[in-house]
Amino acid sequence: MGLWTVIRLGRRMLRRLVFLAVGLVTMFNLGSAAAMAVTMFVSLAIYALAFGWKFASGFVLLLFIHELGHVIAARVVGLKPSIPVFVPFIGAVICLRQPPRNAKMEANIAIGGPAIGTLSALFFLVLYLWTDSTLMLVLAYTACILNLFNLIPCAPLDGGRIAAAISPHMWLWGCIATGGVFFYTHNIFMLVIFLFSLYRLWQGDTSGEQDRYYVLNVHQRVKVAAWYFGLLAVLGVATAYLVNLLR
Repeated sequence: MGLWTVIRLGRRMLRRLVFLAVGLVTMFNLGSAAAMAVTMFVSLAIYALAFGWKFASGFVLLLFIHELGHVIAARVVGLKPSIPVFVPFIGAVICLRQPPRNAKMEANIAIGGPAIGTLSALFFLVLYLWTDSTLMLVLAYTACILNLFNLIPCAPLDGGRIAAAISPHMWLWGCIATGGVFFYTHNIFMLVIFLFSLYRLWQGDTSGEQDRYYVLNVHQRVKVAAWYFGLLAVLGVATAYLVNLLR
């Protein structure tokens, strides 16, 4: 089986998992709020079986906060997002009723998740320093890792959408990073993301994506870069501090 065949299969598998969640919601004629509640409860139950109810509840809350950041950012730029739908072991997703007009708008929406996610990490860190609760410490660390991971500059992660507004060439570094994480952890989900990133890199190289969607001025690119590297810096310092606390 060729490499690009494997990549296409991985892409289809991830798509079908998302469509499965959305299809179940549609089949039972659930409204937006009910759909979110049902998929959130299913995710909570699955995570609880693996990690226990306390951590699972906090983890689902972190996912919700992250997606809420995307929802808020989408509304700020004038787009109408759906309520988050939770997909176990993938996270949560939102859909936009109309596509972004350019890479800057897409990057702004992508930044929303890690930005509010970073605030959630700092919030749980403050709670730990106040209460000395191990659970709060673990959730703060989890929030940092979750949002740092999402900032890897490759598709389908938030970092890939942000990087496109800085320079699409950053996708290469994201592809290398995800490949390195996969070969270090042998995690099947990292393999799927790695295949996605390879496909997106190949698609970008072969389709000549120098169209108007990616044409931004220097000020726009610098602004996005400031947000991106600023979030990386805050999360990086917080993660290093939390690692010392966890030892």
